[in-house]
Order: sequence, then structure tokens, then C-alpha cells
Amino acid sequence: MKIKNLLEEIEYESFVGDENINIDGITNDSRKAKIGDIFVAIKGYTSDGHKFIESAVKNGASAIMCDHIPEDVKDKSNFIVVKSPRETMAPAAHVIYGRPSEKINITGVTGTNGKTSTTYLLKGIYDHLGDKSGIIGTMGVLIDEDKIKIDNTTPEAADIQNYLSRMAEKNVTHCFMEVSSHALELNRVDNVNIDVGIFTNLTRDHLDFHKTMENYYLAKKKLFYITKVNNIINVDDPYGARLYKELKTDGVKALSTGIENDADIKASNLVTTMKGTSFDLNILGVEKKVHVNTPGKFSVLNSLGALGAAYCLGVDIDDIILSLAEIKGVKGRFEILENQLDCTIILDFAHTPDGLLKVMDTIVEFAEGRKIVMFGAGGERDLSRRAPMGEIAGKYCDLSILTSDNPRFEDPYDICVEISKGVEKAGGKYEIIVERDKAIYYAIDNSKSKDVILLAGKSTEPYQDMGTEKVPYDEGYIAKMAIIDVEKKRGLRN
Repeated sequence: MKIKNLLEEIEYESFVGDENINIDGITNDSRKAKIGDIFVAIKGYTSDGHKFIESAVKNGASAIMCDHIPEDVKDKSNFIVVKSPRETMAPAAHVIYGRPSEKINITGVTGTNGKTSTTYLLKGIYDHLGDKSGIIGTMGVLIDEDKIKIDNTTPEAADIQNYLSRMAEKNVTHCFMEVSSHALELNRVDNVNIDVGIFTNLTRDHLDFHKTMENYYLAKKKLFYITKVNNIINVDDPYGARLYKELKTDGVKALSTGIENDADIKASNLVTTMKGTSFDLNILGVEKKVHVNTPGKFSVLNSLGALGAAYCLGVDIDDIILSLAEIKGVKGRFEILENQLDCTIILDFAHTPDGLLKVMDTIVEFAEGRKIVMFGAGGERDLSRRAPMGEIAGKYCDLSILTSDNPRFEDPYDICVEISKGVEKAGGKYEIIVERDKAIYYAIDNSKSKDVILLAGKSTEPYQDMGTEKVPYDEGYIAKMAIIDVEKKRGLRN
């Protein structure tokens, strides 16, 4: 499309240049800018995109969207001057990429924990139906069977529209998107037509950004006022109960889910083993029997969210139940690693006090031997959650192994010491092993019969955030290599 056609669709203050230039892409990353792209100069928290305009032009950008034209580049490109480049990027991308969200059913999932699991459960449901679906979230972008790595849980607005456009080109009919609080605050999902919203829970996290839990809640709440079909709200969570009540008061469609509290979609009589959880389902007065293959209440609540969304989008409830029984689980989410050591080794993403507590509550339901957890806490992030995580580990576990987890510019040993204060408060035992691969090996090498070992925090995250570097890291691979080595040491493998 030509710039002049785009200008007819967006709000802008002025344009300088040739309005007949062709545009077919948009990005806020000057390194990715190419011929046919608009580079969006966004003022961020640590840098100003206006400083990278010249770099974007050198890389081929055909036009610049900015809130002012710097003197040193004013004759070097075509400029769309807008009040807020960040806010204008979403509607511009929506137009440039052909309004893709109008061609796909989109479910947005928000909450502190459970977003990834819920999106993959939804994909499992639609895989069972034989429908093409896609995912945008923590584990990357999945377009049919193509996988793309991304840096943020929810990408920038321009990238979202690009990915949705690529999905539409491949005849994907449904997209399941993790919608972070950052994304809602920073306009990343503006101009995305979302059919169903799912609220999983809200616990302490990201307060380095939001400052207060109230701000965090209000950011999440925004999602449920832009949905087109319905919303699915976990009312077992106190913030979910509040959200459901407020949505109903405001005349916004919503269905509630729960185990402990009365709900439109309710699970009861849960029976949990290491192989999963069975329960009785009541969905709007209809009784059904359901089994999911990941154990625990948190897994059931995630399943209720996915079930409710699919049901609102017209999927037969019996088909949903059949698909849930087939889904083997989500990689890195309460993933049980095969071994011959007569112990249970679990890989999980739990990295908040609430996440760790829910996983430990589940482990207690089937554990026969010792309970061992290995985890750390991120550097330069909400410091107040470190001791509480240690306290949970100390209360539930026979041994806590404290290690590195995205230390950034902090000393990982100092972070471990802060966590250890919580372990000590609960009267628990701990070891500090800063090198994470060594911590994993120690946990597995010292395992005994019937032990349950939880490797928490990193899961499928493909890097360690250390200083200025993102160091490649694969916890699943490291754990599997450790298992093989220990099996050989014990004569269980050639």
C-alpha cells in the first residue's frame, strides 16, 4: 500500500516526504528495518528510538513514524509525525497487514500463572477437532507447525499484526495469545479483535513495572472490556472474584470457573495421581466426567478456562472433554522427565511464590518419599518475593537447592542468601549451588527411591539473563543429560 492510503486510516499531525512510497511492513526495531518498512521511533524506559532513525534509514526503512523529526535526519527519509508513536503503531500495523485479527478467532489469556498452559490446552482442543490454530506467547509463536522465537510474552503491536497476518495466510482459524500486563499497558494488543478473554489468577509479580498490585490488576482488567464474545474468569482467585463481579456490574459478558467457589463452570470431587486428575464437571447445569493428564488443582483450573473458551466459541462439550483426555501436557509445565532412578523429576516454570505453592500443593498429593526443590530468583526484579519463595520451599521440602535464575547485574550468590532466609524461617534445610547445571546434577545425583525432585523457574526459557548477555540455556536438556549420567553411575544404563 502507499503511504497516502495509510494516512487516510490513522491519526497523524503532519507528513513530510513522498506519500506515493510503497509500504508493506512496520517495525520499532531499527535492526530489522528494510525497504518497504516504516520504522517507529518509540521513547522507551532506557532508550529513545529517535536516536536510531539514521540506523533504520541505512538499513532501508522507507519511512519513519516519530513524534518529532531530529535535525540530523530531517532530509533523509519520509516522516509521519504523530502524537504518540507507540499508540499509533498498533492501528498502523493493523492496516498495513490487512486487518488480520478480523479473519481469525482470537482468545486472549491473562494472569500471573497458567497462561502458557491454557493456550496449549486450547491448541490441543482444536488439534483434536482438526482445525488449524496458532499460539503467541512465552514459548514463542506457533503458526500451524512453524515455531518462531520471541523475546516478550506478548510481542510488540507491529509484530503481533505481522504474526496474525502470517497465520491468516496459512488458513489458521484460531489464535491463542498470552496477553501480559505489560502488553495491555503498552498498547501492544490495541486493534487486535479478541473474541474471548480468560483470567487465570493474579499474584505478586512485575511490581518493578506496575508498582502496586492495584495497578497490576487494573492493567489485566483492560483485556475483558475489549472482547467480542465472552470472558472466562477464575473466581477461586480473589482478584478473579472481584473482576467477575465488576464485569457483571458493568454489563460485560462473563462466565465464572472454580473448584472451591460456586461457578458457572465448576469442578468437584477431584482425584489426583501422578498421572493426572479426574473430576466431576458442572457446566451451566450439565454434569460431565473429565480427566486431564497433568495433576493438580492448578491444572484443573487451567483446563476449565480452556474448556470455557472453546465452549463459548461453539465447540461441543463432549468433544472438548475427549480432547482434554488426549492432551499429554505442556512441555516444561509440570513435565515429568523419564528416568530409571525410581524417583520423580519434574520440570516446571514456577517462578513466583504462588506458582511454587501450587506446584508443591500438587506434589504433596502423591509424594511418597522426600521432596526436593531446586530454584532461584531473578535479579533486579521484585525483591520482596525471594524470602517468601524460600519459606514455601522450606515448609514443603526436605531439601531446597538454591541456585542462579536470570541474575542480570546482581550477584547470584547474594540472591540465594536472600532466599535462604525464608527457608530458615520455615525450619527447612538448604544448599546453595550457584551454577545451575551443577545444582541440577546435585539434585539428581543425590536422589533416593521415591524422591520427588522439582526443577523450578527456568523450564523452557532458552537463556540465562546474565549482565548484558542472554546466555543460551536448556534446562530440559541439562536435566536429561544428568539423568543419563547418574543412571550409568548406578549401573542402570550401558
